[in-house]
Amino acid sequence: MTHLTQGPIGILCLEEPWSPSPPRTWGEDPHLLTTGLVRETVKGVTVPDILSGREHVQEAYINAGKALKAQGCTAISSNCGYSVLYQQAVSRATGLPTLMSSLLLLPLLATIFPADEAIGIICFDTNCPTDEHLTASWPELDKSRIEVVGLEGTEAWRQINRADPEYDWVVIEDAIASCTLKLKQNKRSISAVVLECCAFGPFLPMVQERMNVPTFDIVTAVGSFFGNELLKKGTE
Repeated sequence: MTHLTQGPIGILCLEEPWSPSPPRTWGEDPHLLTTGLVRETVKGVTVPDILSGREHVQEAYINAGKALKAQGCTAISSNCGYSVLYQQAVSRATGLPTLMSSLLLLPLLATIFPADEAIGIICFDTNCPTDEHLTASWPELDKSRIEVVGLEGTEAWRQINRADPEYDWVVIEDAIASCTLKLKQNKRSISAVVLECCAFGPFLPMVQERMNVPTFDIVTAVGSFFGNELLKKGTE
């Protein structure tokens, strides 16, 4: 396979503390990609900022995207699925292949799987993705094709939804397991699952095993479009 990118992939990262131990969020393992990985903090943008869509967020993403291009990156991703709102702005500003969110897989999955089946989304907060986020991911959005569950109301949500988030991986796993059970108990048939939050990736195998359907996150999306051999095996 020929890579769409021959140089490092740049990751636009929310302004938050580094995870002290594995598993880590997308972008925190510099050795994950064979072509290299460059982190750039989106200055002044925390989890609460991106959830509320504050005015400074788009400009901050554009500036960080330009900084990644200046550092030699040949493609751009991000460590927050809700940054899909800024997908087009970053792409236009940098002129680079840009894949900001696993939510961009929705129209492809909806085309692949039968129309009477739903695509499950496990997200950080069901109040966001809004219709604006979903339409940015899927311009011809058909909301009847998706079932969304989220972490709001859980201890994991409370620990992460602040300017100085704490990633307690045991607590996060418990919350994702509960979301998975909700999808499993849904009356509709779920044909695939998308993990919106980039902190959920370490638990993709658990979700896929319990749901017994194809499950995707930002890492599998990047591998699919930029070349799976970019992803090193056995990294934390």
